[in-house]
Amino acid sequence: MYLKFLDSVELNGLIKAGYEIYAHKDSENIKEKETLNMHIDLCKKYFKRIYEDKGLNRIFLNFESVFLNNPTEEENKLFRKMLVGIITLHDIGKINPNFQKKKMDNDLNINMELNIDSNHSIYSAIIYIDYFLNEILKVRKNKKTKKENEEAIFALLILNSYIISKHHSPLDDIKLYSGDFGKLNECFDEDQINEIEKNIESIYFKPLTLNKKKLKLILEKYKNFNNSISESENPARNVINIYSYERLILSILIACDYYSTSEYMSGTEVSDIGTIKDINKFYDSFKEGEIYKLIRAYEKEEYGKKKDFSKVTNINILRNEMFLDAEKELLHNLDKNIFYLEAPTGSGKSNVANNLALKIIENDNSKNKIFYVYPFNTLIEQNIETLNKIYRESKGAFEEIAVINSLFAIKEVKGSYEEIDKYFEDESYIDYSKSLLNRQFLNYPMILTTHVSLFSYMFGTMKENIFAFHQLVNSVIILDEIQSYKNSIWREIIEFLNGFSNILNIKVIIMSATLPNLGGLLIENNSFENVKNKNSVDLIKNRDKYFKNNKFRNRVNVEYSLMDLDKGEVFNALIEKLKEYNGKKRIIEFINRKSAYEFFAKLKELEELEEITSEIRLLTGDDNSIERKKIINEIKGDSKLDKSPLTDMILVATQVIEAGVDIDMDIGFKDSSILDSEEQFLGRINRSCLKEDSIVYFFNLDNAMSIYKGDVRKNSNLTLENEEVREILKEKQFNKYNKLVNKYLLDNTSGFNQNNTENFFGNIVGNLNFKEIEEKMRLIDDDKNEMQIFLAYEIEVENKETKTLEKINGEDVWKEYKSLLLNNDIDYAEKMVKLSKIKANMNYFIYRIRTNQNFNWNDRIGELLCIYNGEDFFENGKLNKAMFERDIGEFL
Repeated sequence: MYLKFLDSVELNGLIKAGYEIYAHKDSENIKEKETLNMHIDLCKKYFKRIYEDKGLNRIFLNFESVFLNNPTEEENKLFRKMLVGIITLHDIGKINPNFQKKKMDNDLNINMELNIDSNHSIYSAIIYIDYFLNEILKVRKNKKTKKENEEAIFALLILNSYIISKHHSPLDDIKLYSGDFGKLNECFDEDQINEIEKNIESIYFKPLTLNKKKLKLILEKYKNFNNSISESENPARNVINIYSYERLILSILIACDYYSTSEYMSGTEVSDIGTIKDINKFYDSFKEGEIYKLIRAYEKEEYGKKKDFSKVTNINILRNEMFLDAEKELLHNLDKNIFYLEAPTGSGKSNVANNLALKIIENDNSKNKIFYVYPFNTLIEQNIETLNKIYRESKGAFEEIAVINSLFAIKEVKGSYEEIDKYFEDESYIDYSKSLLNRQFLNYPMILTTHVSLFSYMFGTMKENIFAFHQLVNSVIILDEIQSYKNSIWREIIEFLNGFSNILNIKVIIMSATLPNLGGLLIENNSFENVKNKNSVDLIKNRDKYFKNNKFRNRVNVEYSLMDLDKGEVFNALIEKLKEYNGKKRIIEFINRKSAYEFFAKLKELEELEEITSEIRLLTGDDNSIERKKIINEIKGDSKLDKSPLTDMILVATQVIEAGVDIDMDIGFKDSSILDSEEQFLGRINRSCLKEDSIVYFFNLDNAMSIYKGDVRKNSNLTLENEEVREILKEKQFNKYNKLVNKYLLDNTSGFNQNNTENFFGNIVGNLNFKEIEEKMRLIDDDKNEMQIFLAYEIEVENKETKTLEKINGEDVWKEYKSLLLNNDIDYAEKMVKLSKIKANMNYFIYRIRTNQNFNWNDRIGELLCIYNGEDFFENGKLNKAMFERDIGEFL
């Protein structure tokens, strides 16, 4: 439908005869220069590929309905021409003679104004407006437009040209482009317009129609359109639609531009943008799993026959029921976009979610990608191993799954030697250009990533953030542990997810053991009650069936006797209690890292005095993945090395163990914080449901107010200080708790203050202030006093191919990284791929500190400082906190 308009703008007809306009040249002047026509033809090729492979026709029709009300045929055609015209005209500004001379070494022998720069994006934007202004006026003159659609059509001139102006620079605030003192008005000031016209009209096929007066009228219509959107019946939904349009079309334009430029520069053609073409390739492997087969056997023989599950003692029966209940509810509600999966810890949420995602695509062929999104890298590591087990027998299926985070190197793409040289000796080579493009644009059918990465795609303003936004279209997104997301922006999060899912045809599965009532936070509902939203559904209708079962509700006893102790008494009381449970696996969680280190040090002192004979371990966010896996394997037993699990041990930890760490402890102690964290911690105790005497003691040491800044859940009325909340935890009545949380959130975000949600969508999102949107939706706040240090020491890691341990020397890693970084003789794509592999190893050695002090370091790359004698800062395999605080500053 849209593709037939790709040639509606004829580029040759816009450039005066006799001028050869170039788009690119290689830095070494080996290749022939690429003409503008050649570049645009490649962009059209990639637009067609993205449009077809991602199924964009449906999405573009959604946007038509956003902008146009019952449009005429001519209005439809005009909208479609204007959209694809962005691709055709995005580089037309390269006719700027200054650009041709300075960037392309192409002297057109035109007398140029010296104070006109060589930029081309703003020229392209101006020409785009001029060209389509004429098109609009023609259609309007023939009375083929409706008055009610006029403002929207004129608004598209601004929205589309802004996209063009930003295809080489970060998004900012559209007012800097379209405002009274914005870039467009600046270009049409009297002291500039004559020079701009002269430089454009020297090569452009006609004099510019656009002038200051016409620009003013266009901008007025854009403002009117914008006001009407912000003042409509559902302003949040409508402004999100416009925001989505800008971000999506810019993402597509950047992808087309990058792919085309890469094909010219390196000869790399991107033929696969990473969509699921055959869901059976994945689903058949999933169905071959032993767990899946057992569930289907249970379904055939038992499902639907039993009514009372309160006395069921076999946890696998409950897991089977939940799997089937969720699937049944999904199939009855495939018209919905947001699916809430509330499931107790240990009930098999991940397995349920995998099935749901595959089932959605099996029943809806418009969906073509799956995103698994986790709050922590530990969860990614755990789940990529699970997916490996599921898909390792499927030919090529696991190869189509990629992890996108800083801990995993860029997935390398092998190319046939025939592609480059028939005399090439090796059977294959690494196509670095394609490998890098795949990573930048997420060209993989299944992706595991973090919520920080997802939010950067949705809200980041840098070009690198926008690359992958179009890949979210027609996808299934699984959001795990949603309660860990920044509480102060829950309302904004669900509003965006609700809006994106509608306009971009996305299905979202949101899951947690303590699932927030996000539907009740939508502006259209504005209620702390459980609100039925036509766009969402709860997949577990009878939550009591699971949460009230003894296997989940009474799996762990809770004790509050330590809550009222003075802070100075806590350590001694904990030590005495630990001794009472000698011979068991005990875990103590502190919410402050400093307290965890101090208590660990205290235990090590008692170990030296032989007052404690248990194995003692410390696990915090400071630990790299190697140390984390080592400790977890000690707790679980390491089958690879034929080692039995530790049974008499004490694990001191921070909140890093609350979610995503697959451990099963006997006894727990926890510094109280927020209820979601308390329940997550309980999920680490008696996880197997095989023990009868498991207990968790809560104590009160560090102030949660300083840890959970801006989170309403830290209010004492919502914590274990309140007897009502203790009862909620005991009875697993998290729906009741969430009503209380929502009331606080709605009160905080509905008043006349900077947190007002409706004001955010009406004024910030509605006015396309991308920088403020990014700032508001930032999940992790930056710490300006924080710095990164690289501690070079020697570690042992497992070689996954040989299954043996090998040593990595941190100083060697640092020198390799620095050497590669400074190597300007290597191809950019190859450098980026190789750097990603080194960076994956560098993460083992990088630590963060918060300090204002100066200290000695051996080397530096940007803000990253390197200390060669890194082993001097470790004691008993752990960072020596005292040394850091004395010599450097407070360690995070």
